[in-house]
Amino acid sequence: AAVLFAVQRRRRRRRLAVTKLLRYPVKSCGQEELEKARVLPMGFEGDREFQVTDVEGKYCTPRDEDKARLFQVSCKLTPQLLVMQAPKQEAFQLERAMATRPVDVQVLCAPSPQRLQDFGDEVASWLQKVTGISGCRLTGIGEGYSRTVQYNPKQEEPVPIPHAPVSLADEAPFLLTTTASLEDLNRRLIAKGEAPVDMRRFRPNIVLSGTLPWEEDSWKRIRIGSVEFSVWQRCARCAMTTIDPDTLERGKEPLVELAKFRKRHHGTRNFGMHVVPCELPLNGVEIEVGASLEVLEFEERRRSEWEKFHSQ
Repeated sequence: AAVLFAVQRRRRRRRLAVTKLLRYPVKSCGQEELEKARVLPMGFEGDREFQVTDVEGKYCTPRDEDKARLFQVSCKLTPQLLVMQAPKQEAFQLERAMATRPVDVQVLCAPSPQRLQDFGDEVASWLQKVTGISGCRLTGIGEGYSRTVQYNPKQEEPVPIPHAPVSLADEAPFLLTTTASLEDLNRRLIAKGEAPVDMRRFRPNIVLSGTLPWEEDSWKRIRIGSVEFSVWQRCARCAMTTIDPDTLERGKEPLVELAKFRKRHHGTRNFGMHVVPCELPLNGVEIEVGASLEVLEFEERRRSEWEKFHSQ
């Protein structure tokens, strides 16, 4: 009780607010930072709308060393266009509505092949040139796409909203992180002589300020602006976090450090929370940078863990 009172007292001194909104129009490629973003059931409008697919019909990911240059493809969406750029290359503009044919391909974390749309030879040729991935294609969400959030046995958290849709993101419509947790991680890295990492390593959609470190673990239901979210599960981190997105150099951090204090019994090393929006109107709701966050309900088991390990 004393710990909880101290936490509540510290929270009252702070304003929990959105500091960044991000989407990734092409999965595994560069981020697009937004001032406002439309919350839809499957994610921000335009987030993970496309993926690069290899010649075998499998998703491409920088986890594979020969595909790391995906990180250096920057992306921007307009209502009609996907605009992609890469170092020392001319930009490529693609009409989002100009798919050429349906294809069944593998999507990371999807239990079965998914029906996507292929966007033709011209953009495929450009992507092959800038990424070095032979035979790759641009595929994207269109007619016939239907995918839902799946239970993750390694996190052991029930899906909060049955049959919740999800884009081409790995597991959930949204990933939420906090600046306080990143600062705590970097403090630990610096203390042992390692370089700090920036938030791009974790590819969040929503970044919050004003929290205590790792406090996001304890939430069950939150409101950002006028949108309620279920805070579903911790996000297990993979080797993508060890790649410097500017130089493409690979290391061991931050996974080695996360394993020391953020590792759970199934071996997951966690940073950030997967969240799922609650009831929304058909055309979604916009949220913006600076919007306040309100904690509506705590997940008691996770809150007890957080108070034990992180709230001092």
